[in-house]
Amino acid sequence: MTNYLIAGLLACGVVMYAGWQKIERQTTQLEQAIGKIETLEAASESRRNTIKLLAELDTQHTQERERANQTNASLRADVAAGKRRLSILATSCAAGSSAPGLDHAEARAELDPAAAERIVVIANDGDDAIRQLNALQDYVRTACPGAVQ
Repeated sequence: MTNYLIAGLLACGVVMYAGWQKIERQTTQLEQAIGKIETLEAASESRRNTIKLLAELDTQHTQERERANQTNASLRADVAAGKRRLSILATSCAAGSSAPGLDHAEARAELDPAAAERIVVIANDGDDAIRQLNALQDYVRTACPGAVQ
């Protein structure tokens, strides 16, 4: 009977050892899974922050573009209506055309309203391109912080 008892205790010991080993492996796997989950959660939080920053940038640039478009439309309308006039520095004006005592004043020539309007449109297009480039640079700096210096 003692032999059976010893054999039973040995069998129980072997089963307990094997079970303990299995528990340790599962514990290690669980710790690795928790580490992966934490890494994924950090990456997800980083993405959420980046998306939030990009949305704020988009709002900022959209508002800036709308303000500029309103200002440009007002300027074009004023030039078309004659409320504003564009002029350029003229270096080849008639010698006796300036009033006495104003020899130091710059001679200016007024542009034709149609030409002035075209110049305003060209300048606005250039300003739009600069705003778009700045928006793109802000996007790249925000979305890819390590890629651009």
